[in-house]
Amino acid sequence: MLEDYHPIEEIEPAREAQYSDFPLSSTIKNVFASRGIEHLYRHQAEGILQVQEGKNVVVVAPTAGGKSEVFIVPAVDGAVNGENTLLLYPTKALARDQHLRFSEFALYGVRTETYDGDTAQGKREKIRANPPQIIISNMDMLHFILLNNRLFTKFFEKLKYVVLDEVHTYSGIFGAHASNVLWRLKRLIKKKFNRDIQFIATSATVGNAKEFCEGLCGEEFVLVEGNSSPRSEFHHLLVSPSESYSVAALRIADELGRKALIFGNSHSLVERMGLMASRMNIPLAVYRSGLRQGDRRRIESDFKAGRIKYLATTSALELGIDIGNTDVVVLAGFPGTITRVRQRIGRCGRKGKGYGIFVAKESPLDQYYIENKDEYLHGEPENCYINPKNENVRKLHTLSAAKDLMFSPEEVNEETLKIIESLEEEELLKKWGNFYSITKEGAMRARLINLRSAGASVKIYNSENEKRIGERGIGMAIKELFEGAIYLHGGRAYLSKKLDLEKMEAWVEPMDRQVEEYTSALSNKSAEVVEELASRECLGHKLFFGKVHITEEVYGFIIKDVFGATKIAEHTFETPYIYEYDTYALWLDVEDMVYDIPEFGDGLHAFEHVSISMMPAITGADPKELGGLSYPSGRMYVYDSVEDGNGVTQVVFSKFEKIVQMTKDRLEKCDCEKGCPKCILDPMCGNDNRYLNKESGKLIAEKLLKG
Repeated sequence: MLEDYHPIEEIEPAREAQYSDFPLSSTIKNVFASRGIEHLYRHQAEGILQVQEGKNVVVVAPTAGGKSEVFIVPAVDGAVNGENTLLLYPTKALARDQHLRFSEFALYGVRTETYDGDTAQGKREKIRANPPQIIISNMDMLHFILLNNRLFTKFFEKLKYVVLDEVHTYSGIFGAHASNVLWRLKRLIKKKFNRDIQFIATSATVGNAKEFCEGLCGEEFVLVEGNSSPRSEFHHLLVSPSESYSVAALRIADELGRKALIFGNSHSLVERMGLMASRMNIPLAVYRSGLRQGDRRRIESDFKAGRIKYLATTSALELGIDIGNTDVVVLAGFPGTITRVRQRIGRCGRKGKGYGIFVAKESPLDQYYIENKDEYLHGEPENCYINPKNENVRKLHTLSAAKDLMFSPEEVNEETLKIIESLEEEELLKKWGNFYSITKEGAMRARLINLRSAGASVKIYNSENEKRIGERGIGMAIKELFEGAIYLHGGRAYLSKKLDLEKMEAWVEPMDRQVEEYTSALSNKSAEVVEELASRECLGHKLFFGKVHITEEVYGFIIKDVFGATKIAEHTFETPYIYEYDTYALWLDVEDMVYDIPEFGDGLHAFEHVSISMMPAITGADPKELGGLSYPSGRMYVYDSVEDGNGVTQVVFSKFEKIVQMTKDRLEKCDCEKGCPKCILDPMCGNDNRYLNKESGKLIAEKLLKG
């Protein structure tokens, strides 16, 4: 059956390991020997040596490339010598999994404890009273630890290493928060204990790991490339099905009949695949964030033991959680970046031949990689991006820093003073002599900070039992939780009964029937320039970058069939849902083309769609982190889709010529007549893909490239 899809195939040969005779302490040597590790890889030895020389180190290696040993060795050696280590993981599941790797050192007096949201209160008190040498936590919990740092004095006074595992996950708005949390940690340790922190980071293969870590941590780093670990023979297959890509992904996994991970790119897609699999009699489990902890652990254990054969997952299993050996990874749609492709397919083939199958959906970027398989297989990894100076984020963490430790006069420069005065005006900070301290109201605000969002979040409640089941950032909430929306959560479908933007609450009701449809918001957007920050000549036109004010209005929704995305019905609201915010954007004026190109406005709309769909290949951003709009008068905007920006458009601003070339290539190579999902049709279009013209969009790209 796989042959029916006419796959493009390439075989990656096996690779031999390169070892080093690096000297290890007897403690580490004994534990490593019990794991079957007799020698370190060459890159592991290089990384440990750089750490021993006092440098901040980032190790870049593929999944299962042996990154962990570079921080395990210094952390254990440090513990033996009376120094403490803080290990920060992007997810609690990964932290729990990694804790097992340190527990074996307990026999030698090296204590390790996990301190996160799942740690019982009684256990937390014991950890604070008698801290171990190694604490495993996450960035969200570190925020609260810093707010209550007096309880952690015994640990912080001996802190030497801070480990940032999977550091590439701190791109975007989460990275802006993380950078500020690390700034607060460095400030506290220096001012209170007169110590400097040494950072050890690990990353998947990204294009700018060293520069990214330096921006995140505010320190110089040394890059160590992990290319000396072994690799089994690996089969890459690229498929562009004529049917639904999600259905094809399920069928291909079932046809191969081997233990398989099927990656989807969103919660809703993975949940829909669960519904499809049940109709197709395919025994599939669904795994994603937002599920209860006990359910996640049961699924992990069952998949590892082979009780679950097929598992559909979001990026929640992209990182190094131990789920045992996997034979096949199926990518249901391109995951946005080459980095994520390699991270995901690296989950299989660790013990013998592996298969990585990319099932392309009908989107411009997916089809671009089908047509350019060498870029998919061997292309340069994307850059990570970060905007640590996001004004809203910086303000929140300046407030929190005053709770960590009062601001002294020598810390207050012009930039900090401006923020402090704003917080003082809101009565969140107050001045005590020459020092600035947090108020009671400010402390309450600091405790409510959400590190995953730049703005406010809408709390989601089950209307049957009035229990809170989750939350969504307001920008996504107005598109997913409007009245009448079908919202999928934890394998169950809910009908949204009310979205109250004043109270920031959504009330949803469980749906008892089998759901065979989904909802999609209809919206209008507008942009207004607030401040121009930069401009440059680009393809014979002026390209601008700056701050803009975005207004998004959800005025209705459509209902579509879950299998074929066929439109079933459309509804318009009497009162639209409106969300306004300031962010960063780039914009281009091509008004000189308005009268030269037929149906210019529809063409610019088409050009906007395709160009934005190509941007993840350059930036590494998720498509949802970008927004766009165009006007028939000749202006096109591309903006960061979070309040105060996430840094994506700043990357696009410097590489816009490449985006235009990729856009032209896709429009020329798509063999449809008037436009299709493989080129100009965008499933996230707020206008339901109305007012588009493929030929005019291609003419705009051609004219730009001619300069």
